[in-house]
Amino acid sequence: MVVAETRRGIKRKNDDSAQELTRKEIEVALKQSIMQLGYESLKRDQENAIIPFVEGNDVFICLPTGFGKSLCYFCLPRVFDILLKKDIGSVALVVSPLVALMTDQVDILKSKGVSAVIATNKGDTESAKNAIVNGKFQMIFTNPETLFDKEWRDIWGKEFRKDFSKLGDLRGFFPPSVHFMALTATASKSTRNEVIRILGMKKPVLVVRPPDKTNIVYTVTEKSDDLESTFAPLVEELRSTRQFMEQTIVFCRTYQDCKFTHPIGLPGYPSFRLVDMFTACNTPSLKRAILKSFSIPNGTLRIVIATIAFGMGIDCPDVHRIIHWGPPSDIESYIQETGRAGRDGKTAQAQLLYSKRDISFSFMEDSITSYCKNTTLCRREVLFKDFEYLSQERPVGPLCCDICAITQNNHNL
Repeated sequence: MVVAETRRGIKRKNDDSAQELTRKEIEVALKQSIMQLGYESLKRDQENAIIPFVEGNDVFICLPTGFGKSLCYFCLPRVFDILLKKDIGSVALVVSPLVALMTDQVDILKSKGVSAVIATNKGDTESAKNAIVNGKFQMIFTNPETLFDKEWRDIWGKEFRKDFSKLGDLRGFFPPSVHFMALTATASKSTRNEVIRILGMKKPVLVVRPPDKTNIVYTVTEKSDDLESTFAPLVEELRSTRQFMEQTIVFCRTYQDCKFTHPIGLPGYPSFRLVDMFTACNTPSLKRAILKSFSIPNGTLRIVIATIAFGMGIDCPDVHRIIHWGPPSDIESYIQETGRAGRDGKTAQAQLLYSKRDISFSFMEDSITSYCKNTTLCRREVLFKDFEYLSQERPVGPLCCDICAITQNNHNL
């Protein structure tokens, strides 16, 4: 989620005290901002999100993984500064639950000349806090816990109302001139409406595309309990191809499940490993090292085994295979995690291995259970049925899913 405010006013709804800007002026400022960040142009949906936001609207963005959602807010401070004819003065506050994602994006912004910082309730120095208060940063990244911390509430400013009654009442923090941008890769209509309600978004502009990435092939297989034998072909592939193996992410539920690649998995220095584990036990520096190594095209690291969210918002274009050893608890998480694959547009594989025990837990939503049990319907139809529409150019046969491959084969007999 992104909230933005300028030091001086641009005319917005119910605001007669500030200058009114034309859409053409906003488009010119946006183009200048994008070029300063090193990009040549924007996609249509990016423009459709940014311009209404600058005009003073709340905006809800649901665009597929790898689409370029981050650029929708990377450019905001400079757009406002150009419109206000200032050097630096506009601030965007980005709220994200993932420290790894915030760290990666701060590094990207700094490399492009944008002043950015992560504000947390752990280890921030007084000088850093003072710099934030004094408007030294154009982009401030934080997490929900920090946003609601009492000390930081005081730092955010006196204008923030104190009468919010629950965690979801984020509007209670900010003056009326501040507007919100919510971004996600996966949100059904019901989830979208709930987010809009929680954030108190006021008739938001919707920029929505189906999350179906047509270059991903979906397969589901009922697994045995023998993890090592199940993954033996993958280990053998790694052994024979080594750094030439296609990059793969394996999502496991527990740390113990991650050890199937031993003893070839983790010897030597981290920067020379073919396999690494991304778990809650990793230090922040190790997480950053894994993300950096995996983001390098044709890098050494070929398999990441993860027990927690890995790669959200991180540009790892060479990942072409996602394997789940057991399903996540809901469909939206599965779509989000499999969306890590095929960011370069090439064909990618998403394989789900499950057991009857996996889908018997009470925390498993019916949607993911139905997806696992399905043996007759196109995987895409089941996976995306709670979303508003499927991609119109859907793949067919073996380029779609295992069931469509079987159906096509039967028709050809």
